[in-house]
Amino acid sequence: MILLDIFSYLGRMHPLVVHLPIGFLVLAAVFDLLTYKSNYAFLKPAVPLILLLGGFSATIACVMGWFLSQTGDYDYLILRNHKYTGISVAAVSFIFYGLKSRFLQAIFQLSDKTFSGLLLAQMCLLSYAGHQGGNLTHGADYLSFSQITQKEKVQVSSLSQAKVFEDLVLPVLENKCQQCHQQGKKKGDLLLVNYQDLLKGGKNGPAIVLGSSAKSELFRRVTLPADHKEFMPTDGKPALTPEEIALLKWWLDEGKGAENLSFTAVPHHEKMTAVASAILGIAGAVLPQENTSIQTFTNPNIPKQVDEKALQNAIAGGFNIRLMNHNPVMLDVSFIDKKATPNLALLVPLAKNIVWLNLNQLNLSNKVGASIAQMSNLEKLRLEKNNISDGIASDLIGLQHLNSLNLNETQVSNVTVNELKKLKSLQHIYVWRTKVLETQPNDTNAHALKIISK
Repeated sequence: MILLDIFSYLGRMHPLVVHLPIGFLVLAAVFDLLTYKSNYAFLKPAVPLILLLGGFSATIACVMGWFLSQTGDYDYLILRNHKYTGISVAAVSFIFYGLKSRFLQAIFQLSDKTFSGLLLAQMCLLSYAGHQGGNLTHGADYLSFSQITQKEKVQVSSLSQAKVFEDLVLPVLENKCQQCHQQGKKKGDLLLVNYQDLLKGGKNGPAIVLGSSAKSELFRRVTLPADHKEFMPTDGKPALTPEEIALLKWWLDEGKGAENLSFTAVPHHEKMTAVASAILGIAGAVLPQENTSIQTFTNPNIPKQVDEKALQNAIAGGFNIRLMNHNPVMLDVSFIDKKATPNLALLVPLAKNIVWLNLNQLNLSNKVGASIAQMSNLEKLRLEKNNISDGIASDLIGLQHLNSLNLNETQVSNVTVNELKKLKSLQHIYVWRTKVLETQPNDTNAHALKIISK
């Protein structure tokens, strides 16, 4: 696993390293052309050395590019063209260096003009290789004629003009998802360029289920714990904000995931006024009874203030606390030091502000449940790799806002799962390597609880 991580890390350096051979080879061509003027004849001996440096750096870029190609689902033809032209650029650089060596020059003489012509041909090959790399990064149509001829999108000036998918949801997908799900790079065979792509989906079926965020694979992926192997977006790219997630949920649940749907036509659109206004870059009037926070309409019980002293005490006690929202104050709390035991009493004054809690791999027992039960606004809870057993359910059953629970590698059984089914808010429960039977079916009740054991 460590070796694979090293290769993946080296692959990510490809976009950085690939600019070195470009610089060297362009410099070699420029120096060569300048030598036709007597004032720059002294540059001629430098050209072979620069070509050699270009060949070595191009080889390193090719190796890192191969590592990078193993981490994503790239378009086969574009990747093949980029790979082989990149290898050709490296090979030609070494050949051209050899042509200027004393050994080969003693066998046959190559005229300066012929050599210059070969260098210019290499520039064409280098440009084509770079263009194919651009196709992989930015999409196959990033330099297409359609980009020139397409009409500029009309800027929406008011919420009454806005279309939910086209003007609000699609921009979020463009910013957070399309880098890995576009023409040229389709991770999981999934495109997220337009509405039809969402319905078609990829390897795991449709990306969205109209009318249900709980059943939509796209929504599930973006709301998983950040370190989950199926979390999107991957590779440390910026995740969707709580506001963007709420927008997606609102569109799928209340807008039924429709395409040509105006903002004001969706029930309870008032609660999304602040979010929509921010995405569109317009001044949105928020009704007096509405709060600009995205979480107010879903859970008004989260306090608008936090005990600053208690916050500092918790941080001093080893807790890592991230502020997710200012009004109301929403906290993401975790305990990083796996060799220490967290003092959960420090979290009691902050209990109602805590929305996400991560206590994984801390050798905790069911006693932790009493403290967690006080966090009545908790939405995501991670307790994996602890000495947790079926008794924990009695403390968690009162968390009426809990929607994601990770109990992987604990001692819970079907008893806990059956008890937690009573939580209508719970959408995902992870029970990999527990005593929960693998034959345990996914719940088919109203709130569609997904029991994930793999």
